[in-house]
Amino acid sequence: MMLLESGMVTRDEIDKIVSEYGPGEIELADQLVSTGIIPEDLITEYLSEIYSVKPVFLNEMEFDPALADSLPGETARRYLLIPFKEEKDYLHIGMGSPGDLYAIDDVKFAVGKEVIVYASAPSAVRRAQNDMYGKQDALVTVKDQLEDYEEELDDLEIVQTLGYEDEEEEDYEQNDLEDEYANLSEGPIVAFVNAIISKAVLTEISDIHIEPYEKYLRVRYRRDGKCFVVRKLPKKVQPQIISRLKIMSGMNIAEKRKTQDGRIKAIISGRSIDFRVSAVPTINGEKIVLRILDRGSLELDLRELGFPEDALKIFLQGVSSPYGIVLVTGPTGSGKTTTLYSALSSLNTEKVNIHTAEEPVEYNIEGLSQSQIDFSKGYDFASALRAILRQDPNIIMVGEIRDLETATIAIKAALTGHLVFSTIHTNDAPSTVNRLIDIGIKPFLVASAVRTIMAQRLVRKICKHCKNPHEYSDDEYRAAGVDPAEMVGHTTYKGKGCSKCSGSGYRGRTGLYEVLAIDKNIKQSIIEKVTAGQLRVLAVRNGMKTLRMDAVAKLKAGITTLEEVTRGTAEDDREILKVIEELKSGAAQQTEEGHSA
Repeated sequence: MMLLESGMVTRDEIDKIVSEYGPGEIELADQLVSTGIIPEDLITEYLSEIYSVKPVFLNEMEFDPALADSLPGETARRYLLIPFKEEKDYLHIGMGSPGDLYAIDDVKFAVGKEVIVYASAPSAVRRAQNDMYGKQDALVTVKDQLEDYEEELDDLEIVQTLGYEDEEEEDYEQNDLEDEYANLSEGPIVAFVNAIISKAVLTEISDIHIEPYEKYLRVRYRRDGKCFVVRKLPKKVQPQIISRLKIMSGMNIAEKRKTQDGRIKAIISGRSIDFRVSAVPTINGEKIVLRILDRGSLELDLRELGFPEDALKIFLQGVSSPYGIVLVTGPTGSGKTTTLYSALSSLNTEKVNIHTAEEPVEYNIEGLSQSQIDFSKGYDFASALRAILRQDPNIIMVGEIRDLETATIAIKAALTGHLVFSTIHTNDAPSTVNRLIDIGIKPFLVASAVRTIMAQRLVRKICKHCKNPHEYSDDEYRAAGVDPAEMVGHTTYKGKGCSKCSGSGYRGRTGLYEVLAIDKNIKQSIIEKVTAGQLRVLAVRNGMKTLRMDAVAKLKAGITTLEEVTRGTAEDDREILKVIEELKSGAAQQTEEGHSA
């Protein structure tokens, strides 16, 4: 509208771009720049005005190469942003879509700092990304001529053929499809896809990425939060492999321009495994990601998730409340879903009616009524929550609180005798209170409804098979924000790397937890609208252990490494460290008085 009002473009030009490239701010901006209709700098100025943030003209800047280490290139490309200045507590980023609040939240989690956002034309951001991280095609070295596909299969051990829970595969219509899709039920493609999936399950992989590039198809696994390349395949097999996966997951293989979701059920080594499958179109074809949902490996005992005893006790008090809201916060992949399922599992009896609204439903748990959110049909979290409340529930789980409407219904449900579980995006437990207030919930309602807030992260555990003592220097501790005096008398470890952990030195992950109980003092502070920092200080005085404190405790216990502590948690600020010292001094004084007595 701003462009049209300015007279810089015509309605016909806009309509032509939208019809060819689809609606979207980024698509429009890119095509206006590429066709020369609007200068790139002017796009930056328009975005700046629309989102009320400062503009940044990236083509006029020289980037410090060290900035590439502050934010992973994968994250920068995913959200179309670029870091261009770093300070002690702040990271300045240029964004092609400055209104993407979820992207900003994820960047905060990734870097452990506050983020200052600037607007930039999407084309300028991509060019800056190529300068900083290298061109995407150059990220992976590819042989000029890949081996023939049949030769690739020769050295791949077929671990086990997939067996389906239904004796026969469902038939799919393949009318009007190209001849190359006609015989996908036979031949090496089926064997290869089955092997990739089976091997992933048997080697404790969490996700499989099938990624198309200009000259090849890449297969990657994710284990313990880290991706690694398994296979690079010739481009010519891409259509067959993608189509085979889409058929297995019940997707429409003729549809290539829209995102699709599906599921696969399989039996591997006698275990029933679910796969959540997502297909997203990219410039080089469809990318497929399979999330492995192994119900047999789902740990539903809260005590086995890495909770320290004091944090577990506080969390269980909130979980066992007759009504109120229990919130879990953390970045994507931090184990929030597992924690919520574990909490629900502990309450799952025939005497209570438990209903969930999830996006997507990851695990089917017997005894729970689980609803799948479908935004395309208008069935969002708010709609689901309203419908669930008409189902006479005792306990409700809402996948995520994203907006005022969902938050308001959840608060009302909690205040009318329901126990509500949900997740929300914040950096830590105390700042969740301010997030709810920022969404639009009155402070006194937050204080009345919320029972417990828990922030969590996942860090990798040292491999038990190659674990060896490792002594860190005082300088290393200080650089990581850990007091060397605190580590005196504790043995720290590292993994050398072995066949069990694929040479990484890590195997498996454990949780870090920060549990805030909303007691009388915290409630009064919420009503008085204290800042998140003040609330955090009060919570620590009341006994809350921060994420960093839990991480250091696991370092002392020889569970993880100093590198994982710094990767997974942000350093506690000075006010918190001051409170911790005061509490230690008070405890030491009480101990001395006890000895004297």
